[in-house]
Amino acid sequence: MMDRTLEILNALVLAVNEQATNKEFALLFSGGLDSSILARIARTCSSPRLYTVGIEGAHDLRVAERTAKTLGIPWVGIIVNEGEIISEIASLSRLISTDNPLIISFEMPLYFVAKTAEETLLMSGQGADEIFGGYARYLTMSCQELEVSMRKDLVELMSIGVSREDRIAERFGKHLNRPFLHSTVLKALEGIPTMEHVHNGVRKVLLREVGAQLGLGDLALREKKAAQYGSGIMKTIRSAAKRRSMTLESFVRYMADKGESP
Repeated sequence: MMDRTLEILNALVLAVNEQATNKEFALLFSGGLDSSILARIARTCSSPRLYTVGIEGAHDLRVAERTAKTLGIPWVGIIVNEGEIISEIASLSRLISTDNPLIISFEMPLYFVAKTAEETLLMSGQGADEIFGGYARYLTMSCQELEVSMRKDLVELMSIGVSREDRIAERFGKHLNRPFLHSTVLKALEGIPTMEHVHNGVRKVLLREVGAQLGLGDLALREKKAAQYGSGIMKTIRSAAKRRSMTLESFVRYMADKGESP
């Protein structure tokens, strides 16, 4: 087991070193396992700056700031308010060709980091959930269901999600790298049974072992909220829709079509 953990870790180190082509780059940072692993590795070969997006008092902002201090890496909190979030729905919707509220709220943090960061190179932990079994719904699946779902989710990410996020980065003159989707990392995971990623009620088992190997301690055990929830963005959009007596879906669709608040 330790040999396999080291193989995955070495693959991640290679991926980060190769993709950190600029010594200074912006890392999308939630303070969770995925981004903390990338931050810890990146610190040894470059000078990352950690960026976290959220509404005032958001869970991700609080956790990320504490974690950044623990890691000893510069951190920037991007605090957004309701007006800023709502006003960008139309632009983001046109950019990624969807008015799906879940996708809009999930991609909004990347949108604000790409818009705000001084660095031209961005890095994210995208792909970790798909290849290491990070989604909560995986916990209730049988071995066969898990294998099918993880494969399907990765294909969807590679065929749709990657290009969608590339468009966001390019809109602001940035380039986005994803070490977890590097070919060396994917190769290191070949042949590993899916149930070794998710078992005994624990997700991302192998990635947590990598985190422990890096000395992340309790960080390797920490669960995190999805970006749209940890940032408070979904809650903000939902509240705005409710005040206007609209469903979440109809409000986002209206904003995407009209670009102005009803």
